[in-house]
Amino acid sequence: MKTLFNRQVMIASLVAGCLFGIFFKVVENLTGSRVYTLLLNVDYIPILKNYRFPEVIEFSFHLVISWFITAILYTIRYKYKWNNGTLIRNSIVLQMIIGCMLFPTTTFSTRTPNFTDFYAFSWWLAGHILYGVLVGVLLKKR
Repeated sequence: MKTLFNRQVMIASLVAGCLFGIFFKVVENLTGSRVYTLLLNVDYIPILKNYRFPEVIEFSFHLVISWFITAILYTIRYKYKWNNGTLIRNSIVLQMIIGCMLFPTTTFSTRTPNFTDFYAFSWWLAGHILYGVLVGVLLKKR
């Protein structure tokens, strides 16, 4: 529980999560590729799919997930005594895996990119790599 409320975890998750969201919002506005919509999409969650939330609430859901992912990475980092390079590399790999696992959720919504949209998938993966770098750098030992 202490890890969740660790100052470094909270700041890293908030900064990385916000920059991640801004990146996707800019990409969606410039290219029309609905990656920001996918980031905020909850159509694959049984109870939540019945509701339409304001963007600020959907973004808050995203930040909570960012917080948990960052806390898990922080915990694993100290358990296995990763150095800064290993932390950044593993953070990127973890985010790429998460990105690949989440992209198929596009099939549960008409608002998100088509599952076969390679252009959207490329942006989606690029955003997750960016997020992995940000989290890794922000969690580095000072």
